[in-house]
Amino acid sequence: MALLVVLGAVFIFPSLAVSNTALEASDVAPELDDTDDPRYGLGKALEYNFSPVDRARLRKALTDFARNNDPEHIKIKRQRQLMRNSLKQRFVGCNNDLDDSLDRQEVTECLPQVARHFNAVDVDKDNVITFDELELAQAKWSKRHRAAEAKLEAQRIKAVEAEIKKKAAQPKESKQAGTME
Repeated sequence: MALLVVLGAVFIFPSLAVSNTALEASDVAPELDDTDDPRYGLGKALEYNFSPVDRARLRKALTDFARNNDPEHIKIKRQRQLMRNSLKQRFVGCNNDLDDSLDRQEVTECLPQVARHFNAVDVDKDNVITFDELELAQAKWSKRHRAAEAKLEAQRIKAVEAEIKKKAAQPKESKQAGTME
């Protein structure tokens, strides 16, 4: 575990490493025979010259490890699963003929919001919507929604920057000049 953290720190923050080339064992730890010494793992890790692909894999592994141990991420993951289960239950509840798909009639009766976008949701154009198509449509909507929010946020940031630049360009009044008159 400590080796994984050390490797991650070295490859995520390359400035922590002395150089990109392998270090001599004597530069890192005087006694490399002691495997309990935390510097032993660092010395062994730095002996290898990892390729950029290996470093990318290591970063991804460390990110995944951190994400899977982050309580907030676990909560979000659980919430997404609950939402997916809720969507699945609604889908199954609307499926009157039990054919694992919803036709226009079923969608219109049970999911009127989806019925308005039936043609867009029906990706394979077979006049029925499967759960996979419904999930895909929901994912596309979420992506568009996030993109629109990001665009609005970027516009807001530009407006604030313009306001700051405008204020900075205005001549400043001197408090002393105002009090002497």
